[in-house]
Amino acid sequence: MDAFAKMDIFFLVTTAAVVVFVVFVGALLYYVIRTARDVSEVVRTVKKESERFVRGTSAARWQMVQGGGGMVQKVIAFVQSFASARKKKSEK
Repeated sequence: MDAFAKMDIFFLVTTAAVVVFVVFVGALLYYVIRTARDVSEVVRTVKKESERFVRGTSAARWQMVQGGGGMVQKVIAFVQSFASARKKKSEK
């Protein structure tokens, strides 16, 4: 085989390897971006739920301070503060 034939084979093999590598990197980037979007959505959901929890606990604390009453009424007010938040959310 002469040198030019060897060069042609080398460039053909190198081009195929580069194409396979680029396809692999593209697929990897696709999955990384998709995972980043999923993580972003989970973080957004956790943030929203934690804010709802804070609102519920502050409302329950206010009801406990304002309402006085017995311990059972305080626990019921605490639980109802979360139930009302879910009900309002589902109505929207």
